[in-house]
Amino acid sequence: MDKPLQYNRTILVVDDEVLNLQLLSELLTGEGYTVVCISNSEEAAAKVREIKPDVILLDVMMPKLNGYQVCTLVRADATISYIPIIFLTATEINHQNIIRGLDIGGDDYLAKPFHHFELLSRIRANIRIKDLYDELTDAKTELSRYVSRTTSLLVEKAVTGEIITPVERVEVTTLFSDMRGFTTIAEQMDCAEVFEKLNYSLSTQIKVIEEHHGIIDKLSGDEIMTVFHGERRAENAVACAQAIIESLAGRNSHQGNDWIGVGIGIHSGRAYMGTLGSETRKHHTIVGNTVNVAARLCGCAKKFQILFSAETEKLIREKGFNYRSVGNLTLKGLRAPIEAFELSLKM
Repeated sequence: MDKPLQYNRTILVVDDEVLNLQLLSELLTGEGYTVVCISNSEEAAAKVREIKPDVILLDVMMPKLNGYQVCTLVRADATISYIPIIFLTATEINHQNIIRGLDIGGDDYLAKPFHHFELLSRIRANIRIKDLYDELTDAKTELSRYVSRTTSLLVEKAVTGEIITPVERVEVTTLFSDMRGFTTIAEQMDCAEVFEKLNYSLSTQIKVIEEHHGIIDKLSGDEIMTVFHGERRAENAVACAQAIIESLAGRNSHQGNDWIGVGIGIHSGRAYMGTLGSETRKHHTIVGNTVNVAARLCGCAKKFQILFSAETEKLIREKGFNYRSVGNLTLKGLRAPIEAFELSLKM
């Protein structure tokens, strides 16, 4: 049999009247809740961060900071996840107070003196709301592991009713990273070992990509496609590529790690961002020559080599990177050769 809703739930009570704290603590503790009481409203936000309660009961009329000010501080703190706030007030509840409290992030109102059955019912209702919110947050986090950030944003826009532009032209830098010779190496491994080594390489790269503000558009086998936006897109992409090589190269010298090694291609330019697929399966991505050139440069790159285009070179010139021209390369699918550059690495 499932435990009652209140078990393993913590309620923070903020009230300057000691008698009110005692009464609420006895009532809620008797119902199975863990209760934390504070009388100093200035300590409320810090206490919320410390104990992460499931519900906050917040007196409106308090010295120093009133309930509205405490609520504003809690909602403004990005480190505090959603926690229902129920205002308790000894003054008459009117429309003006309700509007003010809800607008600053409150969830419910209860007038003193209140019937304890009503208080308990409101607490249970707000805990149910918090549980749904937490489930949604967990689902969103899980979704982000399987789809690109651009696709996740597209889903959010669709749910919230925002206008979605069918196709948008964007200036981006695209990075492709691909493990060299892994298909041949994988023939000598069992399935478990293949997944272990792939996961090591991919997880190492993903961590670096996120640190350099890249958006992973695709994970395909041993290949990663990453998109960089903004004024520093090319700098971030090249710095990211350098960090990926440095992270993986250190492992390459260890016994049994000869398989570790990627080639990276980078190109900057205009691309088209939009949705591909059908009504049942969609992917928000970028397409165009910028993507194709980066992929072809990646295909030409040797193990632990970073190749990038002249368009990218223009954007990182005099930014402290050490590189050299490798001359013109003929890339599959392009009518004319393009000049490519190699980033110098210290390994």
